[in-house]
Amino acid sequence: MMRTITFFVFLFSLVFAHAQDKRVVIEKFENNDLRWDEFFEKEYTGSVQDGFFVLQSKKEGTVLHSVTELPLDTEQSFKITFTFMLPKIDDKFFFGIIFNYQDESNYSNFLVSEKRCKIGNIAGGKNSLSRQNPIVLKSGKNREVVIEMEKKGDKLFFSVDNMEAAIITKKIISNTFGFQVEDANILKVKEVTMEQYNK
Repeated sequence: MMRTITFFVFLFSLVFAHAQDKRVVIEKFENNDLRWDEFFEKEYTGSVQDGFFVLQSKKEGTVLHSVTELPLDTEQSFKITFTFMLPKIDDKFFFGIIFNYQDESNYSNFLVSEKRCKIGNIAGGKNSLSRQNPIVLKSGKNREVVIEMEKKGDKLFFSVDNMEAAIITKKIISNTFGFQVEDANILKVKEVTMEQYNK
């Protein structure tokens, strides 16, 4: 009972809107209301800082991510919008989102760089490339990038800065989602918007 009360208190501490056809929850990272994984190590960190969730690695070859359970019914249609702030964008630096997360060794991701996007599946700790497409993403410093993932029926639609990037057929088996950055880089997550459609 106490857990249920806590959940509803947390929901209203986020920006919350309810319309007849959809429910919207917005995480603005003023706190860590959704309980994203935080960690503090010598060479890499992940934490809420100054209105962002910041993933930072000082070491090449690392893969950093933070995940949490989102208040979504994955059997129904939904859309998740991730707004990132990037200190740099180039054709080698990949960042993006995680979905179908089960544990550290089993999940899927949608990652982007300056010229391409890719969808990967990690199973038993082994990474396999499912899809790779060219995209138009301008290089530069201190840029905002918006990645959307929308579920309609059995299809998943991915877009980058309002440009369609990929469509796949895949069942969502988990309501645990997150964000990821590779190598020695910094990823700042400004906002996560969740839209649950009632139909």
